[in-house]
Amino acid sequence: MIAGGLSAAAALALPASNGKVRQGNRVLRIAHVTDTHLKLEGDAPARFARCLEKIQRTEKPDLIIQGGDIVMDGLSQDRAVVQAQFDLAARILKQAVSVPVMHCIGNHDVFGWNRPEARTMAADPHFGKRWWLDWAGYNSTYYSFDRAGWHFVFLDSISPHAAHIYHGRLNEPQWQWLQDDLAKVSPTTPVCMVSHIPFLHAGAQFFGPCDQGGHGWHIGGTLLHTDGRRLKDLLVHHPNVKLCLSGHIHMFSRVHYNGVSHVSNGAVSGCWWKGDMQETHPGYGVVDLYADGKIRSRFETY
Repeated sequence: MIAGGLSAAAALALPASNGKVRQGNRVLRIAHVTDTHLKLEGDAPARFARCLEKIQRTEKPDLIIQGGDIVMDGLSQDRAVVQAQFDLAARILKQAVSVPVMHCIGNHDVFGWNRPEARTMAADPHFGKRWWLDWAGYNSTYYSFDRAGWHFVFLDSISPHAAHIYHGRLNEPQWQWLQDDLAKVSPTTPVCMVSHIPFLHAGAQFFGPCDQGGHGWHIGGTLLHTDGRRLKDLLVHHPNVKLCLSGHIHMFSRVHYNGVSHVSNGAVSGCWWKGDMQETHPGYGVVDLYADGKIRSRFETY
């Protein structure tokens, strides 16, 4: 089953499981590749290709989840730069990857929201999320599908915000869709939810100046989902949701809360191609999913 607007081409790219159970009831190995922030300059293209090559050679995943921010910055950069970065990302993925890739939208994949002329760009055929949709080959920024006995839900975390360009939140149509989608899933089917912006993260308060102002920690809506409480309350009614997978913070975090593993992996780009993001090296996540709903995750460098 594929729901929520995933294109037929993308559906065909994800072949049905053959039903075989491997390695202690493990049914699926996922490589989580997020926050690539691909740029044309320097060694970023070669390093991204090297990362993908290592994943295929050493991890042998069944599926790659591209977790968002595939390009350096569609929000602010001009059309020619964004076009070149999306084209480069497509070429590298096509050349270096031989397994299905499923995409999640990130904030930097959105075109033009932080451009000076943003107010007059509504008629631009690439404005906002349309460019990413065309690039990914999807007709919706959120969707779901079934694979190897698990149900996958890919969410669109990026909502416009007048003061901060965007914040992490599901809009109301998506919120209604998510409730309906989870209600249709058998309670015995384990669920993996994928978002770019985390619901929970152990290190979000260290990302930037969240401790300034003398009032303790203040974690803004650009770092974590502002509707996190509503999402948490929804998951209480769906204990078959076992994993929430995200990126965005560029720092590896694993939080187990109320029966759900919240795994947020570090960035392929590290600190935007300038070394480590605090204590997290540039890298990718590996998640093994099991028939009984258990998971095992680790973060690897390349």
